Formats: sequence, structure tokens, C-alpha cells
Amino acid sequence: MRTGHLMFAALLGLALAPAAMAEDQEFVAGDGAKFTLPLVDGLPGRAEVDLAIFESAGFETNTAGAPSLTDRFSFVFKGGQRPARVRVEDVTLAAPVLIAEVAVPDDLQGAGFRRSRFEFSAAACSIARGEPCSAWMFGDQAFRLYRATLIYDDGESVKLQQAEPYHMAAFVARMGDRIPTRAAEPQTAQSE
Repeated sequence: MRTGHLMFAALLGLALAPAAMAEDQEFVAGDGAKFTLPLVDGLPGRAEVDLAIFESAGFETNTAGAPSLTDRFSFVFKGGQRPARVRVEDVTLAAPVLIAEVAVPDDLQGAGFRRSRFEFSAAACSIARGEPCSAWMFGDQAFRLYRATLIYDDGESVKLQQAEPYHMAAFVARMGDRIPTRAAEPQTAQSE
């Protein structure tokens, strides 16, 4: 009987070992707000709550002519519920910068049982020193930090904070003098 208990405890320990070894990483936004994400293969995992997953964040650069970047995002809404609007801010540096605030359409593509996927791109942002929407590119931080606010029809909101590893020093060096310097102007985000 005692051997059975020891064997059960050993098996239970092995079964729980991966969960016990799971690591989280803490991130600190430019405004001092802290959040944690699980590490998956050494990279930040996806931010997730009962109602949604911050599925992906990325951007494309356009270097033909005046350099610019276009942020793109994907969210999965769970439980058959979808927000009315999604607001995404860059919170990497001291002052949060609104990237986009968009209405969520009624006809979303499915993403599994009672799940739907919402993908969108923000308006193009000029890559320039002094431009609020691209200021994060010129720092030495290892991650770009996002805060998404999902706003529901009943007035409730849900926040998801995500970190993405972006090392932009090589890109900035390669672009060199093609990146203009300008006085900071108010940045408007895409809005529908």
C-alpha cells in the first residue's frame, strides 16, 4: 500500500512538473503599469482573459519613398461574445500612444466553437525621429508593449496587455539618413 502511495505521488509530480516549471515574465509599461505573460519557448505568450485572446500584433514597413509602418492586429473573441469596439495603444514609452480604435463588425470569421476572429490594420504611421507613433523604434528596449481595450455594448471593458519582441536598431541603422527628424505632432489613429 505504501509503495502505491509513493508511486502515485511520483506520477502526480511528473504530471505537474511542466506546470510547475512554467515561467512568467513581468513587463513594465512606460507609464509604470506592470503585467505578466507566460513564457512560451522563451518568448512572451498570448494575453488571454475569459472573453478574448490577443492573438497577434505585428507591423509592416514601407521604405519606398517616405518610410512608414502599418500596425496590424488579430483578436479571438470567446463565448460567442464580441465587443463593439477595440482600442489599441502603444505603451512602450512614457506616454501611451493611440494606434487605432475601430468598430468591430457583426460578420466576423469563425475561429472554432463559439469563437470569432477579428483582424485589422491601423492607419500608416510615418517613421521619423520625433513622431509619437514610431518613437518606440528608436529606443533600446527589447519589447514593444501594447494595451488593448475591448469595449462592449453594455459599457463594460476588458484590457489585454501584450509584449512583442522587436529589435529595431539594425533597421534604424540601415535606414540611416532616410529617416527624417521632425517636431512631434499630434498623431491621429484610425477610427471607424
